[in-house]
Order: sequence, then structure tokens, then C-alpha cells
Amino acid sequence: MLKLMFALALAAGAPALAAGDAEAEIKAASRAFDDAQLHKDKAALDRFLARDFKFVRGSGKFTDRNEFIAGFTDPNVTFEPFVIRDPMYVPLGADAGIVGGEGIIRGTESGKPFEERFRYADTFRRIDGRWQVVYVQVTPIR
Repeated sequence: MLKLMFALALAAGAPALAAGDAEAEIKAASRAFDDAQLHKDKAALDRFLARDFKFVRGSGKFTDRNEFIAGFTDPNVTFEPFVIRDPMYVPLGADAGIVGGEGIIRGTESGKPFEERFRYADTFRRIDGRWQVVYVQVTPIR
């Protein structure tokens, strides 16, 4: 049932670094967001996701921030460190950008191993002086 519920949605919430370098700031926020997902840091995930956050699963279903956080903090799921291949960055101006690539997520769900491969796009926007994730879309690789 995991089918890309836990598709990495890599992204933000960290305070801005030096003003003016959106790409470096967003990439740093993305790494921090990955770490929050890997370590099931509910408080950090709550800070990283914008209030109006939208997540499009590989099935095409929309979910919200509460469901995303619940998925990444599920006590029945464990994660190995995420693998990101072919990372990319798309600038969207001084206050927004997209981080994406090919993701591989491995772990266990209720003791059963899983591995999922997907392409993802995480959209970050600067909100109240910090980078937050506003939109994540995942496409399974079969």
C-alpha cells in the first residue's frame, strides 16, 4: 500500500542563507527536508510544508500536508538513506524554484521491505523569509 506514498518530496523550511542566492538556499533547504523525512522529524516537516501544500502522488491523487506528514512519520515504516540521481534545479525567480530528479526510496513497511523509483519535482517558495515546499509531484518509474 506504500505505492509512492513515501515518494520523497524533497524540500524546505530552513531559514534563508545569504540573501540573493535563491538556488543555493533552495538546494540547502531541500537537503534539510530530505533529512527531516529520513529521520521522521514531524516538527521539521510541519515547518517545511506550506499551509496550502499540495502533494500529487504517483497515482495522480491529491493529498495534503497532514497526510504527507503522517506518511513520513508512520511508526510502521523505516527508511534507508534516500538516493537522488540526475538532480535538477529550475529557477522561478528570486522567491521560488523547483528541485527534482530521480529518487529511490528503500525501507520496510510493517517489516516487509520495499523499494520505489520515481521522478519528482518539489516547488519551493520563500514565505515569511524562509523556504517552504508548496507543491510536490511524483511520477513512478516502472
